[in-house]
Amino acid sequence: MTTRFAAGWAAVGTALLAASTLGVRADQLIMKNSGQVIEAKSIRYKASTDEYIVLGMNDATIPVPARNVERAVVPRPAGLDAAITALNAGRHDAAIDALEKLVSEYQGFEWAFVARDALGQAYMGKKDFRRAVSAYKAILDGLPAAQVGLATRRRYWEALEGSEQFSLLKADLERLIAEGTREAAALAQLKRGDMYLAQGQKNEALLDYLRTVVLYEQVKEVQPEALFNASRLLEELRDPRAGELKKKLVEEYSASP
Repeated sequence: MTTRFAAGWAAVGTALLAASTLGVRADQLIMKNSGQVIEAKSIRYKASTDEYIVLGMNDATIPVPARNVERAVVPRPAGLDAAITALNAGRHDAAIDALEKLVSEYQGFEWAFVARDALGQAYMGKKDFRRAVSAYKAILDGLPAAQVGLATRRRYWEALEGSEQFSLLKADLERLIAEGTREAAALAQLKRGDMYLAQGQKNEALLDYLRTVVLYEQVKEVQPEALFNASRLLEELRDPRAGELKKKLVEEYSASP
């Protein structure tokens, strides 16, 4: 199985871009909660004391507690592109070896989360769903919810489904349905339908697909999949609504894959 890396990590690098507008020239930065920006020649994270060791532009070394840091910015890892190339080529074992190393080397930096996302996809490609869950769980535990994209969360849900951890999956989906943004709730509603279908509960799945179609009509990203899945299940029931949903799918979402 060949896996195409899907990042969804546009936020990485945003801090460096923002800092450049303030006249910052260094490519390694500590952005503190106070708003202070420290330019650095090098930054390393020290896990044992939960702090960043910063070599400043004046060659002075200072420790900065992680609790005072909003973001630590370092250049893109040299090995990341090669690891993603291996992933995209279906060389999952090679990708996993490289990505595990990057996760370790870039602990404390956002690049570790990018590597973990790719690592989850590599494990998914091998159908090692439990290790994929672990990779995605580390992202969810390590970042504020607002910084975790829906694409990453969707992959986490698919890993939970693949590993048949349905109780955890249902709890997370229902939390997003109740508390998430409209976009998050719509996707969670759709994926709850997938969860029910994977468990053979076709009636429950159909209800969730129909809820997605009706309640989240304005969330266009989920509509093609919801319409297709609902129409397929309605066809099995010889329900005439299947034709109506198919017509809507073709007329309004013909460009969707």
